[in-house]
Amino acid sequence: MADITFDPRKVFHYGFVVPNMDRALKTWTQQGARLVVPPAIDPAQNVSCALLIYLDSVPIELVAPLRDGPNPVASRLAKGGGLDHVCLFSDSLEDDVAKLEADGAMVVVAPCYGAVFKRRLAFVVTRAGLVVELMTRATVEGAEGDPLAPLNGWG
Repeated sequence: MADITFDPRKVFHYGFVVPNMDRALKTWTQQGARLVVPPAIDPAQNVSCALLIYLDSVPIELVAPLRDGPNPVASRLAKGGGLDHVCLFSDSLEDDVAKLEADGAMVVVAPCYGAVFKRRLAFVVTRAGLVVELMTRATVEGAEGDPLAPLNGWG
């Protein structure tokens, strides 16, 4: 398999909502995806997330709800799951969120810590209806290890 080098000026991943992480991982890997970051829990969002590289080219984040409690993917699952968001890297999370807000976007998750990738993140919905996750390029200060280090050119 080819190594993937991410250009942090571009899209980091596409988020794909699934009802069950174990079943989804089995299906995606049988169809050629390579697991890069194994499932991990984001307690703030009440979801489990994993990162795959699909067909050596497309980064896909699988997002599955935890069994109990509210989560931000319930409405997407009610519509059948599937493609949910695009994640872009950010050098200044607050500035980038403010720019999107100035263009009419609505913040749905204010800047916060994202436990799975150990970076700060935020979610906005654009006027066109696109859900955009913004994520800092660097891990938060004091975080041990970088889950993205296995990717060529990182860490």
